[in-house]
Amino acid sequence: MEPEFGAGPGTDPTWTQPGIDVNVTDLSVQQALERSRHPDSPLPAGSRPRDFEGGIGVEFTLTDANWHDLVFADGGTALPAAGLTAPSSSWYFATTLPDGTTEPRMPTGTIITDAEAVYERASDIRVSLTGIYGFEPDDVTAPADGAIQQPSNEDAFSYHGASFSVDGLNQPLMQSATISLTGLARFRRGQGRHPYNAVTGAIEPAFSTDAIFTERDQLAAAVDDVDTSDYEQIGKVPGEVTFENGQGDTIEYALSDLQPTSYSWSDLVAADTDLSEPIDYHVTDVTPTVTTA
Repeated sequence: MEPEFGAGPGTDPTWTQPGIDVNVTDLSVQQALERSRHPDSPLPAGSRPRDFEGGIGVEFTLTDANWHDLVFADGGTALPAAGLTAPSSSWYFATTLPDGTTEPRMPTGTIITDAEAVYERASDIRVSLTGIYGFEPDDVTAPADGAIQQPSNEDAFSYHGASFSVDGLNQPLMQSATISLTGLARFRRGQGRHPYNAVTGAIEPAFSTDAIFTERDQLAAAVDDVDTSDYEQIGKVPGEVTFENGQGDTIEYALSDLQPTSYSWSDLVAADTDLSEPIDYHVTDVTPTVTTA
């Protein structure tokens, strides 16, 4: 985490590996070049840069709640109920070339715009972070050997430690589920090519599930009429997702005001497959609670 937006890792920083089985899906830069032309030539005379913006995408197996500090802008414990300065961070990436030299990169002023926590039956819980960054200095100082806090294999959260409930009803046959947070943060810009700072965005929490059909509660929430008038409202119910690892640590996400925006039946007449009900919910708020064994 940065002491202030774009300031870099600060003095004696704490470097944290976000999880295990890390996959970097994006590390890119856009200079937004605009071509220059003269009236007497079909060839461009050159290009001039506009706003600088980097992109970052990281996926990993969930091992702890350190990434909450990047996503839940109200101190890592809640989504903001009012506009706040968005949390920013510095990241260190490097590749070792065949000749033994290392090429490092350190995006700073990095804000997370979208985050997902994904459950798939028979798989570990995966977290996906998508962000943008405002600076990439070339005077990179690599973290010292042993300075990066790394989780252990025993810290991993797997599918067999997950539980789900919607409106108090347990969902024991969940096949897949995703908690999604988009629009978490945005840059503010002024006269410079690089962003001035970052603030919270227009957050859109969502929850999607695919469970084997066992009762009509979710169907009723999606299709039953609320009243007999032409004006109808979709009811709001609470939900809860809890992950537990082999150490006994738990991370609970309380979901407020679940409303099904789409509902379907899948594999209705397949003889060798259970009927399942993929559902996409709108959510008002997501509140995490972390309990360490």
